[in-house]
Amino acid sequence: MTSTRTLIAFNTATASENKIHDDSVASRFGFTGGLVPGVDVFAYLAHAPMAAWGQDWLSGGQMRARFNKPVYDGDATTVTSQLDGEVMKLACSARGIACAEGTARRTGAPAPTALLGVAALPDLKTRPKASMESLPVGATLGTLHERYTREAGLQHIAAVCDDAALYDDGRIANAAWLLRRANYVLADNVLLGPWIHVESEIKLHSLLTDGEELEVRAVVADNADTKGHLMVTLDVQMLSEGRHIMSCRHWAIYEPRQVREAPGKAPVIQPGARDRL
Repeated sequence: MTSTRTLIAFNTATASENKIHDDSVASRFGFTGGLVPGVDVFAYLAHAPMAAWGQDWLSGGQMRARFNKPVYDGDATTVTSQLDGEVMKLACSARGIACAEGTARRTGAPAPTALLGVAALPDLKTRPKASMESLPVGATLGTLHERYTREAGLQHIAAVCDDAALYDDGRIANAAWLLRRANYVLADNVLLGPWIHVESEIKLHSLLTDGEELEVRAVVADNADTKGHLMVTLDVQMLSEGRHIMSCRHWAIYEPRQVREAPGKAPVIQPGARDRL
């Protein structure tokens, strides 16, 4: 069974510290405008498994998505889903171009048997610049702590064109809201220039509800030069009072080759901003 959904993409990160979402900066890298965040494109894709399977998926399913081409603010965006039993194939296109693809499974996402370590966050204003040295393989990143609220959930649901009714009118955190915290744990540990979220694989373990505290732990799984881009891979665990909420593997280009080839043209990022997408 194949379903199609259309929406108008919205760039939620125009004021972000990550200037890849800024029109003028993105144009230096060959894009025609600021990129809609990958975590938001993930949200467009994640609507389909949530609509099909509901809380069963959000508390025990999994999903993987890769972002191949940009989606821009205002793009008429089409999301297709093809359901075959317990597996759903996902795709997102805009401007007649295939932009993202993924796969979701209804169940089969066991929680990790071992917990990642915890560490203190660095001072936001003196974070080290992202590099091979500041993100060594095996490093435990500083741990994030945040309370989920229905108000924040509803704001996010509206921004990514999702349906609040699927999440008990915002009282339950959606998968893409959680995934944003994988971006945040990276951006709060190192100072990033323009960077690009490439891919994520998530496993969902239980629901996070209004008023509950969330703890986000992360370890650097890999850091490599990939076709001239410096790419970091994180393993991330999200917990609430010791209960597993979500675990994921998260890939991001923290230094595109365009920045490395012409470092003088890269924008200067002022440390201390809290909008970290």
